[in-house]
Amino acid sequence: MSDHALRHAVNIKADAAKVHAALTTLEGLRGWTMAEVSGGGGVGSQWTLKYADGPTFVWEVASQGADSVAWKCIQGPGDAAGTSVSFNLGQTPHGRVHLTFAHSGWPHQKGNFEKCNALWGMMLHHLRGFAEHGRTAPAYS
Repeated sequence: MSDHALRHAVNIKADAAKVHAALTTLEGLRGWTMAEVSGGGGVGSQWTLKYADGPTFVWEVASQGADSVAWKCIQGPGDAAGTSVSFNLGQTPHGRVHLTFAHSGWPHQKGNFEKCNALWGMMLHHLRGFAEHGRTAPAYS
């Protein structure tokens, strides 16, 4: 199995603790994923994200540190199950959070790989809006 990965980065004008909470708490995930979210955030627990008129994903929390969070997809459409995502938080010289993201473990670069690339870009825009303003922003603002 090949290991193809999606990669994104975004700078967020918010406190790192607020960005971390958006990735690790029920309230945080509900704030930016635009999904019905249930579950818990500790290592080994699972998040279930149900999208209206869309797929359901179940993510297991693989690791969670002060500056990183990783999930493994337990359930999802197409080739998503078995893939992993990681969020890593750093700092820019201007005091913003520099979030790097990877979604790895894809067997090829077709189908859902391409679709998820676009969707994660949009989702990270929503994460930034939630962390900066307490709400999500339209994908094109």
